[in-house]
Amino acid sequence: MPKLHDLLCKHLLREALDPIGTVELEKPVAPLDEQRIDVYCELRAELPSAEALPHLGLVRRMAEVERRFLIEPFSATPSVESVDDNLRKRFNLHHGLKKSAKGSPTSKPALWVLSPGRPEEVLRGYAAMPVPGWPSGFYCCPPELAVWVVVLAELPRTADTILLRLLGPTTMQLDALRELDAQPMTEAQRQPWIDILADVRYLLDEAQEATPEEQTIMTELRQRWEREKAELRAEGNTEGTAKAILTVLLARGFQVSDGIRQRVLGCKDPSTLERWLARAATAGSATEVVAA
Repeated sequence: MPKLHDLLCKHLLREALDPIGTVELEKPVAPLDEQRIDVYCELRAELPSAEALPHLGLVRRMAEVERRFLIEPFSATPSVESVDDNLRKRFNLHHGLKKSAKGSPTSKPALWVLSPGRPEEVLRGYAAMPVPGWPSGFYCCPPELAVWVVVLAELPRTADTILLRLLGPTTMQLDALRELDAQPMTEAQRQPWIDILADVRYLLDEAQEATPEEQTIMTELRQRWEREKAELRAEGNTEGTAKAILTVLLARGFQVSDGIRQRVLGCKDPSTLERWLARAATAGSATEVVAA
């Protein structure tokens, strides 16, 4: 299960972070030592507004702590030794960045450790403390370490933590997906999730010998992707029909009031719109088209 979990997390993060940064998976750090970083990201020079990428939630805020950062998602609560290994990779990466910069100031990339449960030894050993102004579950180590620990089990169940909780264990992923299902979303919010889940859907199609738990999460991910795609397609169809109604009315020389325009464009029922479109060709006025 850890292998599939790691693969899922890496691809979710790559797709989610792509609009704001250059993302590398399994980034080599020290070739002679076979060191690789799970997810490495450098922010782009110009970023879309936070409002344009609502699906990122707190991940956007995390990314802006430091323009270069590493994310290491764990399938099980990590030990101090595991975090030591991550920190060693980060130090080696920083050393390479400083050499490439040839004397220019180069800040340490932030290291984000994503832990399913509370890693008591890590929090104590690295002197990590809760961060004022951040939700529960966020811990920061002393500044010179530039290490953050996110305890996924302690995150509030809010819309801005859904992406993070999709990086947790199977039960947490399923809860997050079902919360996503229950949320009303605009087209701007839905499209990124379609793109992200489409990538993961094809990735999981290649998984072999999945456990029952893994099969469950794969089924949920596929179903979510199919629902989102169908809903977005339906919305696009209704929008096109609504515009066609208004075009026919204007072509026939009718005055279309703001009230009727808003009613037509706001209607999401395909059968109602088809009925109105048929009426628009023969009705004596715009009001007659939308009459009950």
